[in-house]
Amino acid sequence: MSVAPPSPSQRQARSRYQRGMLAWLQQPGDPAGLPEMRAAVRHLEAAAGGDFAPFWHSAEVFLRAISDGTLAVDAESRRLCARIDLQMRAALNGSEAPEGGLAEELQQCIRQGAGQLPPVTELISLMAKPEAPDLDAEAVAAWSAAGNAAVAAWNGRGSGDLAPFRRALIDLCAAAMSLNLPETLHLAESLAGVGDLLDAPEAAEDPYLRAAIAAALELLGDTRDLGLPVFAERVAHVAQRLAECRESQRPAVSPTLLRLFAGEIGEQAALMREELACLEPDGEALAESAHCLADHAAHLELDSAEALAQGLAAAIVRAQAGHGFDHPEVREALEAALAELDTMADFLLVAQPLPEATDILEILAQV
Repeated sequence: MSVAPPSPSQRQARSRYQRGMLAWLQQPGDPAGLPEMRAAVRHLEAAAGGDFAPFWHSAEVFLRAISDGTLAVDAESRRLCARIDLQMRAALNGSEAPEGGLAEELQQCIRQGAGQLPPVTELISLMAKPEAPDLDAEAVAAWSAAGNAAVAAWNGRGSGDLAPFRRALIDLCAAAMSLNLPETLHLAESLAGVGDLLDAPEAAEDPYLRAAIAAALELLGDTRDLGLPVFAERVAHVAQRLAECRESQRPAVSPTLLRLFAGEIGEQAALMREELACLEPDGEALAESAHCLADHAAHLELDSAEALAQGLAAAIVRAQAGHGFDHPEVREALEAALAELDTMADFLLVAQPLPEATDILEILAQV
């Protein structure tokens, strides 16, 4: 039986999962990346058929257990998250069935963490949670409305006008005081505290600051856990990230993340070389691979790798609209960029500063 080729949205789901996993690994115990990972798995589950549908469901429940604090963030949970990513790659490459035993490993890990034996599909609903405090319904509604307004203002900041976002944060602080929960006030004040940083254009586009704000805004929509310890713990993690932004402190990128990204460079470069070897290379797939590397490099603040990947993506788009991929100068420029990416991967594996790729960028600009 033939397997339908993956849609662009399915490939984007894997990129979303990887971005979330990088954010989660970079800050051990920080759940900020988990919503991205869970959303990606849910997207694949909705589009899946056959043997893959129950596997993606098990993976989503596993990630939810980590997010809820049922499972510890340790070497085993990180290993299984990486295997879920590899399973995504296999599925996108045409695999008809998930890796044997992986779903059972996920289920067993959840059972051990919860000390329960029911089926994985019932596990979360059976876990006892602390009772939420009796909160004023109007105060909760005001908090939710202020949070929605802040999210909308942040998402609509494309014009550079941050005044609506600042006004929304003032309303958020007022709603937090009415709610009378220390953690909601802490969250609102932490967001307001980074407001002054946004006046500087370079700060407003800082990927670490944007990621911290996005993680905080995601919590605003979680009214279900208001007043529960899990919500206070998440606020503490996010507030710490926002405080690091205010103090211009960036956590050092771990060697593990650098090795993971080096492996991703090798994988994406190999995919691009395979595509270029086809009779009619798919420009969209080539550009998607380059954009994926640029996004991951930006998250890790690897400026030269980000610039090279962005330059490569732009050259691919121009080549597809112009001379095509068989033109000798186009092919030479793309091969030079891929070779430079391989070199950067080698530097990352030995934790050395990345070389500048100014000469390669100049070649790509001429495509």
